[in-house]
Amino acid sequence: MISNRHFSILELVPIAPSSISTHHLQQKLLERDFDISIRMLQRDLQSLYEQGCFGLEKDTRSKPYGWSINAQWRGGNAKVMGSEVAEHYLLLEQLLPQSVPSDVKRSVHIKAEQALKRFNGYVPDWLSTLPRPLLKMNIDTQLIEQIEHAIKYKRAVSADLYRVLYDEAHWLKFAELSFYNLVEQGGVLMAQFMVGTLHDKCYKMPVYRMRNVHILQKTRREPSTEQLKSLRSAINKGMSQEAIELIVKVPIHSTVNQGFIELGDLTDKQQIDDKNVLLTYQTIDTEQLTDELFKCAHWLEVIKPEKLRQRITTKLKAATANYL
Repeated sequence: MISNRHFSILELVPIAPSSISTHHLQQKLLERDFDISIRMLQRDLQSLYEQGCFGLEKDTRSKPYGWSINAQWRGGNAKVMGSEVAEHYLLLEQLLPQSVPSDVKRSVHIKAEQALKRFNGYVPDWLSTLPRPLLKMNIDTQLIEQIEHAIKYKRAVSADLYRVLYDEAHWLKFAELSFYNLVEQGGVLMAQFMVGTLHDKCYKMPVYRMRNVHILQKTRREPSTEQLKSLRSAINKGMSQEAIELIVKVPIHSTVNQGFIELGDLTDKQQIDDKNVLLTYQTIDTEQLTDELFKCAHWLEVIKPEKLRQRITTKLKAATANYL
């Protein structure tokens, strides 16, 4: 699945012979509200490069490496899309989450329509037999339209936010919020916003945890670059969100080890036998991280930190008790 971040990376990489360094690309991504480390950006670029279907090229003649898009890949004067590129656009449209912003879906759909013409209107057999997702997330399109309208016209809003505080759920009324971006994260549409008129922190929260959005006759607040760096998840359980070193044991062929699920900034990987590896991450201790680890608990083991391991153990014991 191509994330919204990957779309932005490919959009910001210039067409050859121009090129861009990783550090310069990181600065441009920050302007689009993607505050990621150099190591993570390098992994993203290398992954897109190795897939070989996005025209990404790497100039290794000197450091830092220069990144560019092959001038012929984006079509140039060519009137017919190559079959390999066409197949990738059709696959991308099938895998695209429903929660991504409408402009991204529209762009992919246009390319997919062009790709379908390449095959005379018939989807290749291997694409038509792909399994469909078993679960679908209901999206409140009216709510998303209200948030997009507020962002486009720089308007403040009032809204109810669903918060879980010390294991008790509440809908809390916020008199003024300033939405400034919608991003897709792990298949979930997240809204980024500031609270009130004085609080300097920036937050992000799943759109499905919002309701009763009303657009106000007031201009929204605009976050500064420094405030954007303060972006934090507003879905914790009232606990402090501290930086931790996370060590997990996973199977070699797992989605985590293959990089399809990111648990933070990967800093170390050690193969401990012919079936398992130890992965070390620098990450933030959040409810969202705990839930992600719990979902994988039948094949993923948390080694460190001990308090997070105990949290998963407590959840597993409670789940087991329900089925005895």
